[in-house]
Amino acid sequence: MARVAVTGVGVVTGAVTGGREQIRAFLASSGAPALSVPSSALGGLIDETEARRLSRICQLSVAAARIALADAGLGPGAGLGLVIGAEFGDLRSTIAFVDGYLHRGPGGLSALLFPNTVMNTMAAATAIAVTARELSLTLNAPTVAGELAIARAAAAVRAGRADAVLAGGVDEFDSALAELLAEGGAPSERRGEGAGFVLLESLDTAEARGARVLGEIAGVAWRALRARPYGVGRGAASRAVAAALDEAGATSGEVGRVWVSASGDGPRDRWEQAILEEALRPARPPQTALASRAGRHAGLGALAVAAAALDEVSRGPAVVHAIARGGTHVALVVRSVHNG
Repeated sequence: MARVAVTGVGVVTGAVTGGREQIRAFLASSGAPALSVPSSALGGLIDETEARRLSRICQLSVAAARIALADAGLGPGAGLGLVIGAEFGDLRSTIAFVDGYLHRGPGGLSALLFPNTVMNTMAAATAIAVTARELSLTLNAPTVAGELAIARAAAAVRAGRADAVLAGGVDEFDSALAELLAEGGAPSERRGEGAGFVLLESLDTAEARGARVLGEIAGVAWRALRARPYGVGRGAASRAVAAALDEAGATSGEVGRVWVSASGDGPRDRWEQAILEEALRPARPPQTALASRAGRHAGLGALAVAAAALDEVSRGPAVVHAIARGGTHVALVVRSVHNG
């Protein structure tokens, strides 16, 4: 089985936009939370033709993918795969498409907007932009979409199904979505928007081309805990964390830090704490929640993996963990080049 190296990262968020150096500076700072991506963040990453043709969420995805490839020193190519997670997809275009029909009937349906109502429109636009011609997968899941995309991509690289995969997530947020969530009774949490990708390669491939390796994804697992649909379960026995640690050849006592998915949804955040306490006892490694600074969105999975890989302080591997209402949860064990 191949070892999985992280060789590049690219994020476009309200809090930070860029590759490894920008993320390193962001982690070392203590700036105020920033939940929305400014239009200036896309400058130089999206050309005028793309700005006219692509929806905003597709622009976020394409921009982050290009940053990740540049950060890895890898150009667009036919040997590249793509795995994208999203919670809501291109909801803004979908609402506009439906509004056209509601206001003007069949004549108001837009053929230009229709492709954006499909959940994999971001993957399609990004694959074309970076010439990713290998496997392409879109995952739609609440809370865990970005982390799950990276876990699935790492498994594909480890099994030899792909030499290099861009993996991460993207979400867009606006007032219409906030109103829909509130009307549907969704819990209050800190939501943001943005895109994030990591470039995963087999370690042999990365070393052969002289890539600067950030770290290694040493173990991944995704499982389900018992819970009602969009509910919080009572059980806290996590097979995902144990399985990921076992694949990495690590123990709970070695974990140096945990990057958690806490986002202000009280019951879900407490459930995550109970899961981690059960999985890592008696150790209590420090925890960090990036949603407190950038808001919760599918791009945070890549940012958390990059943060774990860039960690120069913690001793031992990091665990990137996310759990959704309904019970889907993901664990990734990331070894930094600094902590082995």
